[in-house]
Amino acid sequence: MLLAAPTYLAHPPPKRRRQLDSAPMKLIASLICALMMAACASSEGSGDGGDSGPGADKGAAAFSQPFTDVKAYPVFASSEIVIGQNRFLVGLLDDHDAPIGSPKIDMDITFFDLDESAAEPVGHTGMRFIWIDKPYVGLYEAQVSFDEAGKWGAEVSIRGGGIDEKVKAGFEVRKKPSTPVLGQRPPASDSPTASSAAEIKKISTDNDPTPRFYELSIAQALKSGSPSVVVFATPKFCSSQTCGPTLDVVEGVAAKWPGVNFVHVEPYQLPADAGNLEPVSAALDWGLPTEPWVFVMDPSGRLQAKYEGIVSARELNQTLRSF
Repeated sequence: MLLAAPTYLAHPPPKRRRQLDSAPMKLIASLICALMMAACASSEGSGDGGDSGPGADKGAAAFSQPFTDVKAYPVFASSEIVIGQNRFLVGLLDDHDAPIGSPKIDMDITFFDLDESAAEPVGHTGMRFIWIDKPYVGLYEAQVSFDEAGKWGAEVSIRGGGIDEKVKAGFEVRKKPSTPVLGQRPPASDSPTASSAAEIKKISTDNDPTPRFYELSIAQALKSGSPSVVVFATPKFCSSQTCGPTLDVVEGVAAKWPGVNFVHVEPYQLPADAGNLEPVSAALDWGLPTEPWVFVMDPSGRLQAKYEGIVSARELNQTLRSF
């Protein structure tokens, strides 16, 4: 399944991000790229501006209008928004298209199923701020569940730091994800392993690798009877510039969990040509639409959590404590 680009509210510049044409993995600029490169594009709402169902309200058009005369506006940074539970990621840009997310700025969102009504909300959530690159760039995160595929709207309230805005924006909810489904066993990919520094250098672009992350393949980890964390990240070639920080977070958490398997997989074949990156078979097996990703499996090998782009130590520790 080849995913289209995620629904960004500031159109991402299509010519400045590395892409993988090998289905089903198509590399798209996520998180940092979406935030930092938005200045190259106009600040417009996403969506096609049309009503789309027998119950659609004419007010749905308000969720696809350009942002004008606002001090801040949201950027949806999740490439997978599907029926069921989602880790919903949102960036925040100012009127100059610069990232301004901050723990001093609060965000909450009211959701509308636009195929039913643009006037009657169906859910509400407060957003929690997490740093990507402290103290420069961060995102807002919440666990959100959607019960229908189709066009959805978000009324985003932004308060703090001299900002008091309420803006509307649209996004699409798909029926199924391309990455493994929560609660199911992901593919037992035969990812490469290494037992020496020289061997690790051939399969990892991490400048300071943790040997433990290369002792087991994904297949071996999933069959071990212990919880497993699989990290798809490439510190050297990462388009979003979050792979290094994400891998650092996971390595920090790993030190506290000696009984958990940790597996780092480069999503591109090494040695790599930056102008022609080719995904490894495991990245294709797992249907990655972006990188980095972190997946957490329980002792039975079933997927219990997945994190796109960035994961905090708090989130990862909390998931591991549940086993």
